[in-house]
Parts: sequence; structure tokens; C-alpha cells
Amino acid sequence: MSKQGFSNYLKDRVASSTRSNYLRYIQVDKYITRLKELTNFDIFSIISVTELDDIIELLKSDPAYCEEDKKTRYHSSSALKKYREYLCTLPQNAGTVNSPILPLQVIYFGAPGSGKSHKVAEDLAGISRENIFRTTFHPDYDYASFVGCYKPIIASPSRQDLSFEELKSRIQEEATKNPEKTIGKFTIKYYRSIQKLRETPQREELRAEIQKCLQRDTDGKAQYAYMNLALALGEYLEKEGLWRDDSTITYAFTPQVFTNAYVRAWEHPKESVYLIIEEINRGNCAQIFGDLFQLLDRKEDGTSCYPIHADKDLADYLQRELSEDAKLGIEGGNLCLPSNLHIIATMNTSDQSLFPMDSAFKRRWDWEYVPINYKEAKSSGFKITIGEKSYLWIKFLEHVNGKVWDLTKSEDKQMGNFFIKGNITEEVFKSKVMAYLWHEICKDEYGATNYFFCTEKGNKFSFNQLYNKDSSPSGTELLQGFMTYLEVPVIGEESAGEENE
Repeated sequence: MSKQGFSNYLKDRVASSTRSNYLRYIQVDKYITRLKELTNFDIFSIISVTELDDIIELLKSDPAYCEEDKKTRYHSSSALKKYREYLCTLPQNAGTVNSPILPLQVIYFGAPGSGKSHKVAEDLAGISRENIFRTTFHPDYDYASFVGCYKPIIASPSRQDLSFEELKSRIQEEATKNPEKTIGKFTIKYYRSIQKLRETPQREELRAEIQKCLQRDTDGKAQYAYMNLALALGEYLEKEGLWRDDSTITYAFTPQVFTNAYVRAWEHPKESVYLIIEEINRGNCAQIFGDLFQLLDRKEDGTSCYPIHADKDLADYLQRELSEDAKLGIEGGNLCLPSNLHIIATMNTSDQSLFPMDSAFKRRWDWEYVPINYKEAKSSGFKITIGEKSYLWIKFLEHVNGKVWDLTKSEDKQMGNFFIKGNITEEVFKSKVMAYLWHEICKDEYGATNYFFCTEKGNKFSFNQLYNKDSSPSGTELLQGFMTYLEVPVIGEESAGEENE
């Protein structure tokens, strides 16, 4: 039976709570029954990837399904994607699956610390660094930061690499233009080109020409040493960015992360290229993407449905950068996402410093919820040390997240496995974990009946009291009492309790 096979497939890949969600939310039978005008339908009767893809496309075209999927945080979409992955492993589908399992555009969302960035890292395992482009959105991030813009550049003729003959002609030009030009200034200005002639007869000839045409700073052997000092000074001034003589300010298009990924994808069509956007909801997506928004609609072959006309500065840059067949990326002055360019984003659903996303933007992405996994192997060994006692982070997480749910009725405010990165001390626990619970959850509920900063005796305490060293109970005692109140066992005492049972 396909459902049982899918359940077995999930056992080694997701937590039990998520398995039940996948198995439950994948029951989209009522929608298919209505859309196909059937008397009944069982999604688990589908064992062909191609047939499932047709079902998914049919569901996406139904507004009622899309609305319910949105309300359930896209659990159905995530479950169907996971079911498709399972079908891809079946022998009968070998060689028939051409489209990649990874979607072209996906947003991983979930509670803070649930492992969204870790999920991205798993997706990119084995991918060459040259094919990964990463950025993080924030409130001041804009279109120019994402795509690129004209920026001022200080261009100095003195930094050009000139040949021996070109240098000789410049000597006379400088002498004519500025009779007061000294040997030192000329040598500093063209130090790089002069240095290239080191250990050649031309250098001595050039030295003599410089001394003949330009006003002399010193005479005789001292001139030789003086020019050497000027050469060293020229190198120093350029390295420190202090040279300004004859420099002019020009403007040039400076590409940013999107444009760099776009060029890489078109130049290497047989390689998958990934644009990673961390914290996508912390930036104003409508402003950042601008008309690139239209490119996010993809056809079955993975290219953009609706190419857009590029701004002249971007088009000129791409015309220069793209070569041969890659110029299709700016054909007719239009932009079009290639099928090998993937965009992966993460979104912390509890972040309060965020911008809203409109539904038109959202529908152009696949969404995958990253659940909190209380059986996750790596984080299950993290320890919290409070005074002389230690507690397992994962046990604390299970109990405190239950309290968070009771208080807020929101999964967004819960903490994920990787909210901490390893073993933590009492001080870190206070400043990182307890501070989060206080400011994000409990602060506005102080004095309410369901406020949960309590000791085992039911006595409430505030965050500030955790830092009282001279009062009784101390901060350490309060935290230990808090753990007892949450029923988080002390490491060592837990096994003893199990044996007594």
C-alpha cells in the first residue's frame, strides 16, 4: 500500500509529529473528487510521478484549495512535495523523472532556531562555491542592493600600465602641461609602469629622459636615490587609497548578488546555480524585487513565463558580461530567468521587524515548513548547566514550548532545536533563552494567570530577579525552580526516576 510505504519512508527522515501532519494534510481527496467530478479519490493510489505532477498542477489551479493550503501554512504543499520525493525512489519511476526534486523557488519557514539555514545547507551539499550566491534582506535593503546600480569610481590615468614608448611621450606632455612638474611627482604618478622596466636598459634610458625634461629636484647620484624613494611612495599611496592627483570621478554599473547569480547561471547552463536569501521577510520584497517580480513565474521548462525589459544600465552591463549563447539572457534587451537558477529563501515567522508579503508574491514560491524536531540527533545532546545541575536542552525545549503554546496559541513563538548551538552556561541561558522568553512572550503577560515564569512552589518571578545575587532566592535557585516547575529532569536523576517506575 502506497500510504504505508510513504509512512515508512518518512520514519527515517522526519519527526513523528511531522509524519502525522504529512499523512493527514496530504488527504486532499475532497478537492480532487470535486475537480475531477469523481465519487471518491485516494491520493495514495497515485504511484506515478507524472500523474502526481498533474494532480499538483490541478490543485494549484483551484482557489479554494490554495486558500485552505495557505491557512494551514502550506502543509498540504509540503506533504505533496515529500510524497513526490518518495515516489521518485520507487523502481517504476526510475528514468521517468526529469524535473529536479528541489523546487526552482522555495521559502523555508518556521520558528526561530528550527533549522531553516541548516536545511538550506543540506540542499547545497556538494554544490560548488562558485554556484552559490548568498544575501540577507533587512529593512534598508533595496533594489540597488539586490541587482546593482551606478556607483562613483575614482579613475586615475596614473594607474594605467604604460609601455616604455608611452611613458616617454607622457614625460614631454607633463613637462609642456606643467613646467613646474617635478621628478618626484611624475615618478609617484607613474610608479607602476616605471617599476615594470626594472632591471632593463630601458629603465635607465627612461630615468635620463625624466631628468632631462622635468625640473630637477636634486643633482647627480642623489637623483637616483630620490627616484627610488618616489617609486616606493607611489606604491604606498595607491595601497592606502591616498593618491588623488589627476584622478577623476567616473560612474560604472556595479553588479550585486542577483545579477552575479544571473550571469553565472546563463554562462554555465549545465550547472545548477543557487541564489540564497536569508530572512526574506525582513526586507520590503516589493521594493527589492521591483519588476523582477514578474520573472518569478516559471514555465514547465523552468524559464520565466514573462520576460521583462532590463534597465539600460543593467542591459549594457549584461551585454558586456554575457558571451555567445549566454547572450540569450539579455536577448532583445529582456531578462529571463534560466531553468538552472534556483532561489532559496528562509523566513523566521516570529520576527516582528518584518514587511508583509502580498499574495501575488507568495504564490510564486513553493513553501516548506521546517518543524521543530524533538528527536533531532545533534541538538539532543546539548546541555544547560545551572549551578551544580545540568539539564538536557531538548527536554527543556519540549516542556517550555508547551507553555509557550498555552500562553500564545502560536507555534511561531516557540524555540527550535538550534536556538542554541551547543552546551550553554547559566549566564548564556539567562541572556539568550530566558531573555527571549521574557521579551517575546511573557513580558506583556506579567501578572496574568497563565504567566509561566514560576518556581516549583508556584511563586512568580521576573527576568530582573534572575540577576539578583544578594537576595534570596538567588538567580540560580530561581532557574532551578523554574526547571522543576516545567518538569525538566536533572541529568542523572532522570534515569533514576525511570528505574523506580
